[in-house]
Amino acid sequence: MSGSFGDPLAFLVRTLFELVIFIVLVRYFLQAFRANFFNPITQSLVKITDPVLNPLRKRLPRTGRHDLASVLVALALIVLMVWVLGMMRSGGMPVMALILTSVYFVFLLVTDLFFWTILMRAVASWVGNNRSPGISLLEDLTDPLLRPVQKFLPPLGGFDLSPLVALIVIQVLQIAVGNVLFG
Repeated sequence: MSGSFGDPLAFLVRTLFELVIFIVLVRYFLQAFRANFFNPITQSLVKITDPVLNPLRKRLPRTGRHDLASVLVALALIVLMVWVLGMMRSGGMPVMALILTSVYFVFLLVTDLFFWTILMRAVASWVGNNRSPGISLLEDLTDPLLRPVQKFLPPLGGFDLSPLVALIVIQVLQIAVGNVLFG
């Protein structure tokens, strides 16, 4: 039974699905961006995801830097999450609504992943200790997105404004795509 603030069970289900999806997406992007796989956090992510991804890799070979097994698992989890949430809310949804909502969630989760990693990196830059494995992981994930912005907006007076610009662009994209699909 849901109250005026939403259904706590749906919140928990969505949160658990998104946590697992984020782990798989991080694994995909670390490989796509050629991150440092000697980082202890990266090695932990590899150990967590390998039992699921390795059997799929036997059938889905890598295409350059892109790991199709990670993409397939992330997509399958997103479709499953949307279906489960649809079943919880209204007892199901039409196939086209499931596909459209799943496509939107793919976009939303990828942009959310980068939003939060850029934000965490920006906050971490204020507190120091820039050589920790966590900061290194955040740099591996965000550098490919921030470099193009930094070409047009170099640091001003020692302040790097590229994370702020990237965060604003991500938010504008999320709003625009949401309005196009569901407005």
